[in-house]
Amino acid sequence: MVVQAGHTIGFASVLKINAALPSLEQKVDAWVVDVSDPEGDEDHEQKAALIRLLDTLLEQTKVPLIVNDSRELAQGSPEYRDWVRRMLQRLERLNGDINLQSSASATEVWVLAASTGGPAAVKDFLKRLPGGLKIAFVYVQHIDTGQAETLVKMMNGSGAYPASIARQGSVLSDNTITLITANRSVNIHNNGTLVVDKKPWSGYYSPSIDQVAANVARVYRKHSGMIVFSGMGDDGAASCRLIKQQGGKVWVQAPEQCTIASMPDAALATGAVSFAGSPVELADELARLKTPRKVKRYFPR
Repeated sequence: MVVQAGHTIGFASVLKINAALPSLEQKVDAWVVDVSDPEGDEDHEQKAALIRLLDTLLEQTKVPLIVNDSRELAQGSPEYRDWVRRMLQRLERLNGDINLQSSASATEVWVLAASTGGPAAVKDFLKRLPGGLKIAFVYVQHIDTGQAETLVKMMNGSGAYPASIARQGSVLSDNTITLITANRSVNIHNNGTLVVDKKPWSGYYSPSIDQVAANVARVYRKHSGMIVFSGMGDDGAASCRLIKQQGGKVWVQAPEQCTIASMPDAALATGAVSFAGSPVELADELARLKTPRKVKRYFPR
């Protein structure tokens, strides 16, 4: 199960009652403790030993700890399958917990939404955008999965924000770009980590701008934003309202600047858009928004 969730087993041990603990200095990212007793019911001595074990782990280890208990479940039963599902979810979320130990999550997240004509516009936007704005960008582009790596290379050569494809447990960190791909749906946890589902996106569009932007609006509220670039269709229009309701900002590439203006037009029709401009103007406006203004004070003589 640990391997199925994408992890590697670096250390394993079976402990008897009152046995000495293994060294907790093992180079592991997390501990998974199975407290079940395959030989029968626990007695008072076993329970006391188990409590001591867990207390020691909680006090001494600095990495995440997952306690697993499947004693009362019959293998193959519906309850057992449900337990396996929940355990796999916990192990998959562990990727994010581990990554958070070395990379803090961003406090502000903006969605870059695009379809036909979008890559060129986003490239111009990133070229103009100054680095260090302390924003995590989530780029949702309607594009074939096979072109994702090429798109990442384009972004990495276009500006000051390193780009990568969304992975299980990835952290949305300041001054980075995370590309959402079409083949697997993605959810964002409250702690800024990603859960990449094995299921495809639901609905007409893959990836779904509306689903990602609604998720960002829910988690980041007034610290969320979205820029809708050139594209065909109306993906992103519904979530524009959600971002605005949460106090975030919605901008669009000016329709006359687009290869295809359907997506910006649909966003503008919602009444949620507060700024429209060329990719360069959008970058300048975001830089202005994030750069503290110097206030001159004059004192009477």
